[in-house]
Amino acid sequence: MKSKVSDAIGLALNDLKVETVTSVPGYGGSAVLQSYNILGNKRFAISFHEEVAYTIAHGASILGKRCTSLMKAHGFIKAANSAVDSLYTSINAGFVTIIFDDKSGKHSDNILEIEPILKGMYFPYKVGKTASIYDDVIECFLESEQRGLPYALIVDADSIEQETDFEQKSLQQCTNKYERDIYKHVVHPLLSEYQYRVFTSKRSNGETNSFPKPQLQVVPGNISETIKETVAKYTQLFEVFKNVRGEIVTGDTSASSIFAFPPYNLIDIVTYIGGSIPLAMGAYLAGAKDVWAISGDFGFISAGYTGLIEAVERDLPIKIIILNNKKSAATGGQQIQKTLMMRLIAGYDKYVKHISDPQDPMEVNEVLKEAKAEFELRVIIADY
Repeated sequence: MKSKVSDAIGLALNDLKVETVTSVPGYGGSAVLQSYNILGNKRFAISFHEEVAYTIAHGASILGKRCTSLMKAHGFIKAANSAVDSLYTSINAGFVTIIFDDKSGKHSDNILEIEPILKGMYFPYKVGKTASIYDDVIECFLESEQRGLPYALIVDADSIEQETDFEQKSLQQCTNKYERDIYKHVVHPLLSEYQYRVFTSKRSNGETNSFPKPQLQVVPGNISETIKETVAKYTQLFEVFKNVRGEIVTGDTSASSIFAFPPYNLIDIVTYIGGSIPLAMGAYLAGAKDVWAISGDFGFISAGYTGLIEAVERDLPIKIIILNNKKSAATGGQQIQKTLMMRLIAGYDKYVKHISDPQDPMEVNEVLKEAKAEFELRVIIADY
């Protein structure tokens, strides 16, 4: 059959049973999102920031749903923080970022060469061709699933209105299931050497099961004194949280992510600082209905609030806990201006609940259970 490149990509995504599509408006990507929505009778909302868009799709792919994120080459640079961390996780379903390359720079700030950047990141990718674009999309998804890695497909944005000829395929849905495994889904300094070895083997299609897994740290163990102090401060809240938590709990690579480890085992998926909220959104869109995100105030201020914007926009009933200790606990205790958090959260007042004394188990239990019972977004600020 013949169609425009944008429709061929949209059709391939529908034929692959891709369930989550995120897209920041831009030359090329907007046309594909429109095609996907029309062909599949869907109505996916736009994203405002590529890092959030990428991370939502990444979270859903870990849960076993095929996903794609549509963005321009310049946008992928904005998503690179999340993209790098995603390489050190294992996904359960194909996750392909379709990057629209504005080679002439007519629709961008400037001309950007995306291939050297992907090569420098060791990010697996394919350059799509107009004549084979339908098959290129399918190939990237299957390659992503085979390797257990995110993949990128570069599309010449100027080709989006050109015609292509292809044979439509009947494709099976991905049936892989999510199982909690912090070696695969928690990006953390305690696991970094092992996760790097696994990634380097994956990118060359090598064997990954032969690497001995490091023994999991039992908290507090031999972690730094600074982190031990933070763990001691947060322990009471997490002791209560273990009786409230839902199907999936996401976190940031920060001091609180130590609670992913035994004996707590309370956080399931962790990437960059500030990534817990979009990861939780992806998990929810993939079918988990009781999803919590844990963030520190530094992580929320630096990046997490961009995810909160989209959680409101998409009306997702995830629960967010912000550990508001007014400093960057993971990087040396640098102080955060005390009123900054309240200024950022002021526009979300209807969703916000406070824990005034996180050391009081009765108050913590009351606030967390009340939030769990509500079928709408809740932001819980634990004021340390």
